[in-house]
Amino acid sequence: MKWDEFLINLADEAGTLAKTELIDLVKTSIADGDEFISKQGTKMRRYLQQLADGKITKSEFELYMEDLKNLLELEALRLAVAAKARAQRIADGIQSLVLDSLLKLI
Repeated sequence: MKWDEFLINLADEAGTLAKTELIDLVKTSIADGDEFISKQGTKMRRYLQQLADGKITKSEFELYMEDLKNLLELEALRLAVAAKARAQRIADGIQSLVLDSLLKLI
């Protein structure tokens, strides 16, 4: 199963997870012109695919997402204003869409 299908198929009875927002976050991150941002988006997609395939546990996935969030926040401190906003948006998305919502459904 593809990572985005995995997300769409998660039971979300409470309506707390904006699945399409997370899918869009990953896809726009990968397509971002900034190499660092694109690389982090590719990592998110890889970790989501590994989770969907059962190759990593929920706990491992959570640690990977925390690491990505921290890397992006550190990079946001270093970057120019426009790129900083993109890095911070992705870090915020990881926090709200993945760490706060997705992991509750898995």
